[in-house]
Amino acid sequence: MKQKKFISIIAFLSILSAFLMVTSVLSQTQRRGTVNLVKEEMLVLDPAFKKIIDAVVLGDLRYIKPALIEVHEARENVEKAVKAGQKITLQKNQDKIKEFVELDDKFHGELEILEKAAMAGNKNVVRDQTHKLLDACVVCHEGFKK
Repeated sequence: MKQKKFISIIAFLSILSAFLMVTSVLSQTQRRGTVNLVKEEMLVLDPAFKKIIDAVVLGDLRYIKPALIEVHEARENVEKAVKAGQKITLQKNQDKIKEFVELDDKFHGELEILEKAAMAGNKNVVRDQTHKLLDACVVCHEGFKK
């Protein structure tokens, strides 16, 4: 029972924060008329995490892999831009871009573990990875988001 309550609280908080983040990103992008690839990636992470949390709560892991398709595509766009020499803009601590890249690489590695666990039907690993990934979101936002 405690686990369901905990997951429900996490789901509510993540949905609320994601909504606020998406609203902020959309308004900033519309005002500037520019595309920030990191923000674009955040925009696809929002619905992906909603689906992942739903999958965990409902115990149906089939929804996780499809939820990550757009996340993988956004990640590829960021990687292509970096290879093409495009600057990745952070909201704060731009001088710590190397640390950001390391956190981002680790985050995507953890996403791969989540996806493999979901495909294998391992609910315990999926639950633990979901928690770990949400914690990673908080850490990154504390360091690089205004």
